[in-house]
Amino acid sequence: MQIKTPRLLLRLVNYRDVPALVALLNDPLVSQYNDYGDKLTQPEVRAMLQADLEEFYEGRGGRFVIQYEEELIGTLGLYDYDIDTKHIHLGIELAPRFWRQGLASEALSAALHALEQLVPDREISWVIGKVSQENTGCQRLLQGCGFKQINRGRLCVFELHTSQLPV
Repeated sequence: MQIKTPRLLLRLVNYRDVPALVALLNDPLVSQYNDYGDKLTQPEVRAMLQADLEEFYEGRGGRFVIQYEEELIGTLGLYDYDIDTKHIHLGIELAPRFWRQGLASEALSAALHALEQLVPDREISWVIGKVSQENTGCQRLLQGCGFKQINRGRLCVFELHTSQLPV
């Protein structure tokens, strides 16, 4: 399963990605905004990938690599699908040297338009993003992709109804 954009490839994460993910998730500029901490080991990342792969094969989401010129530059995660409310949560990480180039926006937009492929056999009505109040770049990213802010606090909550996806 792959999604191609003019500059990127989104694909399901695999165990060969572990070393690159350890470096990405432990980068201080990335880890300050996530809830993984900043000292992840290869076995811990491998366990995370196992859970992500199980989530994908059970139809509840998954983690997808963002590749640029064959280099892993980030990930996009869809997780915690709720069958009753038909919502899924979103997470995204991008290596700092690729910030402010429109790549995260391109990846997110492609993922939103390919939800049926990324989370097959699930009806998704809402995509939810929770963002640290200090992470203004990610807040701008979500707003630029059509998300509306519904809550402001330590974590700002954004949502997008899939019927309102920008073209």
